[in-house]
Parts: sequence; structure tokens; C-alpha cells
Amino acid sequence: MQISLTKYRADFTDALLDFVVDQWRHLGDAVTPSERPLLVVDPEVLVALTTRVGRHDSRVFDGMIDWLARNGQWINVQRLARIAAEDGIADRPALGAVTAWLAARDRSMKWKKIAASMKPPAHAPSVPLFFRAAKTVRTRRQQDGVFAAYGLARAPVVIRGQAQPIHFRSPAAILCTSRALFGVAIRADVMAYLAVNERGHARGLAATLGYNHMQVRAVLLSLEQAGIATAVSYGRTHHYSIDMEAWRALLMEPGMTAQWINWRCLGRGFNSMFAGLWAIDASRADATVAESLVRDVMEAAREDILGTHAEMAHQRGLSRILGTSLADKIGTGANRRLHSPGRTL
Repeated sequence: MQISLTKYRADFTDALLDFVVDQWRHLGDAVTPSERPLLVVDPEVLVALTTRVGRHDSRVFDGMIDWLARNGQWINVQRLARIAAEDGIADRPALGAVTAWLAARDRSMKWKKIAASMKPPAHAPSVPLFFRAAKTVRTRRQQDGVFAAYGLARAPVVIRGQAQPIHFRSPAAILCTSRALFGVAIRADVMAYLAVNERGHARGLAATLGYNHMQVRAVLLSLEQAGIATAVSYGRTHHYSIDMEAWRALLMEPGMTAQWINWRCLGRGFNSMFAGLWAIDASRADATVAESLVRDVMEAAREDILGTHAEMAHQRGLSRILGTSLADKIGTGANRRLHSPGRTL
């Protein structure tokens, strides 16, 4: 079945933007019963992803800045920099500009190093930050000076103060809640992971969370020595677990369910799809060519999407984890472009 590349790309972008907005909203939502468990939000991956897809909607992008201005103390900037470097999810000039804007308003050194690491060469040409901008900001006097230094033209940032504080008892915010208890560092993220998942081992946690394997191993060993974690050996690998009920009661409202996914895989998969679709020259691709190109884009993202969660191989799992709208867009592409006999997405 042939597709309209322009419509498919626009629909996918809008669905991805809606998904991103939902995740930011869930971090501040009061906890309410839900048939579908809330995803544990990875704030660093969400920031990185928003710097890229948010360039297609100024409200989403500036909503992220508003949230960071209010809640940025719970962001692990070292982890954010590592994810941006290793996973390629972030739009680096946009992330650099956002962190530089925050650094100018923060007396600490929290944002300065990552902002400096992403500054482009002085001779880099200036381009509009937003692809859907109603009008181009033409003169430097009309531009935000911080973003201009990163080669991005936009009107001055205006914070409206509409971002909600983090709701620390929400399952979505369990990483932030753990950081509030243990500090914004590896230990907090390891505890959050173990509170949601049955068990974990050092290499698996390091890959999922984006930390050095030996540092994660040291944290797990210290938790075992303190009597908080229990280790069980499977061959040469030590798996660690904690009293999940006790720690969940501390980190989130009783009776709520948290759904852990591999956000790094999801971010890479989304970025691969998003960047690949927008790299296609729609003016030169007829329906048949577009079909083939989109198939290639989806195939390139397949491994990362599957790595997000075991349920992502099936349409029902896609809908349960990502919501119906985005799952339908991915499912359409998957069913027609990634599936083959004996193989699912």
C-alpha cells in the first residue's frame, strides 16, 4: 500500500510531540488511578529528545525551558551530557543554547560545562530554531542573544511560569523522587531501578542508565554491604534485588504501578525514525520511492524500538506503553515496513 510521505511524516511528528508533552505533564501530575501504568520518566532522555522534536513546535520547546527553570535541580547534567554524546538523541546546538540560558540564571556551575561543550564554531551559520515559525527573526536586536551564540535565531525566551513542580509521589517521577532522597547521582538512579524492577546486574544497569559499569558495580556492592540489597549469582554474574514493596512505599503512592522502559533505546529509536523521515526529500520521492525509503527508516530503528520493552514487538504492547496515537503511527509503519513472515517488529 502506497503512502503519502508528507502526511505520514507530519502525523508521526505530531504524535511524537503529543507523547513528549504527556511525559512532561506526568512528572507534575497528582497521582490518580489509571488502567494503564504510568511510565517511569527518564528526565535526561526526555530533555534530549525534546531539544530535537521541540524544534517543530515552539510551545513544546519553551515548555521544556519553563520546566527546567523550575525543576532543573533534579537533572543530572553529567548523565545528560553522556547521553547526548553517546546516543545522539539531542539536537546539540539547541541543547547547548538551553543549558547556556539556564547557566546565565543559575549561580552554581551546574549548566556551564555542558553548555560550553556544545557551543558551535564562531563561523557557524545562523539558522531558525523553529521549523514552523510564523516568521523569521531577521535582526540581531530581535533575537535571543544566548541562542544566537549557538547559531539559532529565535525571539527572546519568555518564561511564563506555568510549569508544575514535580509530583514526587507519582510513579512517573520515581527517578526524581529517588534523587531527592539520595542526591542527584548514580545511587539514586540505581535505587529507583531496583524499586521498580525485580532485579538487576551491574552491566545491565550501566547500559540502561548510562553510567560507567564499575561505578554501578561499586554502588551495588555498597548496597549489599549495608544490607539493603541482596545478591544472587547466576554463573559469573551477580544479580541484585531489594525489598521492592518497602521501597515503593517510600518512593510513590501505595497501590500505584510503575512501568519501567529503556528510555535510551526509545530515544534512539524515535530519533532514528524522526531524523530519517525528515531527511527524505519529499519533492523528489514519488509514492513508490517514498514507500521504500520509509521502509529503510523503520528498519534502521527496529533494534532500538524492540530494546525499549519486550511488549514493543506487538501492537497491543505499543499501545499500552506509548498510547494509542503514537502506537498507531509506529504500528502502521511497522506492520507494512518492518514485519516479514516469522518476524515481528
